[in-house]
Amino acid sequence: MKKIALMFFFSLMLYSCEKSYLIPSKEVPGWLKSKINKEEQIIKDSPQLMNSWGAWVRYEWHNQYFFEYHNPLSSSMPQPISLKGETLQIYATDMNTDYAKEKCCKTIVWQGPDYNDLSWME
Repeated sequence: MKKIALMFFFSLMLYSCEKSYLIPSKEVPGWLKSKINKEEQIIKDSPQLMNSWGAWVRYEWHNQYFFEYHNPLSSSMPQPISLKGETLQIYATDMNTDYAKEKCCKTIVWQGPDYNDLSWME
């Protein structure tokens, strides 16, 4: 019985380490982990700021992953960023680009406590 309790305890600890991301940690690039850590610190220090409404979203395009920061309270437009941290010089919402027309498979990577997915309005 003690072994089962210990296994449960350790698996719970491992699970709690992953709670920041909504996908496996190994699928989150280092540059994005750093940005998410900064976002979480801002939210912790100043929960009234709009950062708590943000989210990092992953899309697939041309068999590669790209990440976008979405925040419905922000006036800035999301720009896709590759796994390597390279920013595409386009806006994700510009429907005149192949990226906007062809991206698929939306997956939320991380979201602030007040994030509300408004993609149904697009």
